[in-house]
Amino acid sequence: MASVAEDGSNYRVLVTGFGPYGNTQINPSLAVVNALKSNRDGSRGYEVVARQVSCEFNKCIEEAAAFIDELAPNAVVMLGEYPGRAMVTVERVAINYNDSTRYGVCDEAGYAPQGTKVVEDGPAAYLSTLPLRRIVRDLRAAGIPADISGDAGTLMCNHLMYGVLDACSGRDIVAGWVHLPALPEMAAKDENLGMPSMTAELSTRAVLSVVASVVEGSKQGDIPDAVKSRLLV
Repeated sequence: MASVAEDGSNYRVLVTGFGPYGNTQINPSLAVVNALKSNRDGSRGYEVVARQVSCEFNKCIEEAAAFIDELAPNAVVMLGEYPGRAMVTVERVAINYNDSTRYGVCDEAGYAPQGTKVVEDGPAAYLSTLPLRRIVRDLRAAGIPADISGDAGTLMCNHLMYGVLDACSGRDIVAGWVHLPALPEMAAKDENLGMPSMTAELSTRAVLSVVASVVEGSKQGDIPDAVKSRLLV
């Protein structure tokens, strides 16, 4: 893991995102990753490194784990899309269970696991180690709708979140998942009319806010105050 100076200037955050997956031809998480790759703003006082992972159950965890070993981050913020949600959501729990068939989608390799474990001998679930309340409070203060969710589904987002938390278990690395709404380009399709959406620019600003909250949380922890929720899952 990267060492951290007293002022936090050596703090490194790995951000991951997926490409097209399932019914999503344009993934907001990849749009954010690409934006962060091209945004080399050194004024933040910490480092943000963005990487794309494969949309394959049998590859994504190994790729993310390799990035962690290579980059030695202090934190990992994983991104994905949750179509139908109208706000940025941070996931509280990842479960050791895959069920892609209930959604009727396969990964890029044509694989759709049903009733399999993410890690055969792993615990039933892992909790996110990100400062969730701080993240949501800061997003809302920035005018970005956000909430905490307790259900990451049973697709690849949950799969990767669980796998990375398992890989970070016992190491001084915090990690967790952020779901983004669909992009307007997807919501504009005839079959998706009425679907909530968020622009890539706003999603990128949201993720930068999340990262800033994670860095601040590394120094002060999560906030004790409750954040009111409308997302009761």
